[in-house]
Amino acid sequence: AVAAFAPRPPCRVAARIGERAPRIRATSTRGVIERTRRWLDAFVVGMDLCPFARASLPTLVIETCDAASSLNAFDVIIARETCRLTACAKDAPATTLVVLEDDARWLGADGWTAFMDGPVARAEETCERLSGEEVMVVPFHPHATWSDDDDDDDDMAEEPGDYTSRSPSPTVHLLRKCDVDNAETTWYRAQGREDIRERNVEYLRAMGLASLRDAMRRVVE
Repeated sequence: AVAAFAPRPPCRVAARIGERAPRIRATSTRGVIERTRRWLDAFVVGMDLCPFARASLPTLVIETCDAASSLNAFDVIIARETCRLTACAKDAPATTLVVLEDDARWLGADGWTAFMDGPVARAEETCERLSGEEVMVVPFHPHATWSDDDDDDDDMAEEPGDYTSRSPSPTVHLLRKCDVDNAETTWYRAQGREDIRERNVEYLRAMGLASLRDAMRRVVE
């Protein structure tokens, strides 16, 4: 299925967390990866928003796609990583973040709704075609919101719970269902409650919007 694409060099960086920083040709790309690492440390792992994030860090792959690429190049990255993840051994977590530089403006997806309808929908279609239900897609975006008011530019409508899906750059997270199932089972046993999403919303509401905005500002700066 991957051969059906006509790939050109789609991605300038593939970085594994924990390894020495790779040689990067563009400062903007270096900044994107550094911000992504800070976000993982401060939010995803630091606030324990994802039950298997810490265990997956040693093998986490970060891919970046920028305005020099194309929508087809994005498709190629998603297809390649979907196939790689399905081939990985099941005895350790395997996951990929595909980070879109320049807020994905070059894809017309700088807003949350456009991001969901564009890159995320394409990634979901590719993952389903190549893996069935084995590889899942989780979206993150600077303006992510799950409230009824989905105005991408209305920061006043944001809720603390939105920060479960907020990231410094539009990001498509590819993860395997087997890893999610294992992590959730472990989390449920340790925490004694049914839904990590409810715990996350409670935690973020307790922090408050002001603290969350400050934390994200520190990530982005």
